[in-house]
Amino acid sequence: MKLQEIRKALVADYESEINGKLKAIEVTYRSKWMRTGKKDFAETIMCTTLSKNNWRITIECKKGNITTIPYLVSYDDTGVTASHFLFGFGTERLMHFNTHFFKRYKERGKIAIEKPEDLVKHFFRKNIIMLPCYFPMEEGKQQLFCSLLGGIGLGKYHEEGEIHEFKTFVDDSLLRKEQKEQVRQIWMQTMEEISAELNRRLKRDGTKN
Repeated sequence: MKLQEIRKALVADYESEINGKLKAIEVTYRSKWMRTGKKDFAETIMCTTLSKNNWRITIECKKGNITTIPYLVSYDDTGVTASHFLFGFGTERLMHFNTHFFKRYKERGKIAIEKPEDLVKHFFRKNIIMLPCYFPMEEGKQQLFCSLLGGIGLGKYHEEGEIHEFKTFVDDSLLRKEQKEQVRQIWMQTMEEISAELNRRLKRDGTKN
């Protein structure tokens, strides 16, 4: 499937089923956290939609806060892929990780997991918060990247559909000290900008209500 087709399928699933599932999880897992003696935990559950798409939802319960990360696992001609909507923005911004990304993630991250779907599960467990950021390049160009545990993902931004496609993984050992610091600063700035945008939306929605 082309990226636009993937996005269309994800939006349909999210709006018809996944969004409601996430709201239910927030209630049931807060109760579960209380029943376990307020012990923090994380787990991944499966969710197959009516359209037969295989979603996974990583659920992190930490200090009473419930974070849910839904992602779709699929396969193309070369291997496993995963697609995920940026947390807090509904279906506006899509992050897509292709087969080559996961190949490099496994190799360069030295991850001894053979089953592709288990590798994807491991990836999302280790990277609860993922933000698309941009690294300034020559001639005013911008390189899309995502700061991850153990390295960064690199890719391309597709303006149509606001799709952030990540094509490879670069581990920390391949980055110079000044590059790591620049990545950290850009990530923090992006986090501040996104937090400000989410707060503006909350105030706007509150005013409407």
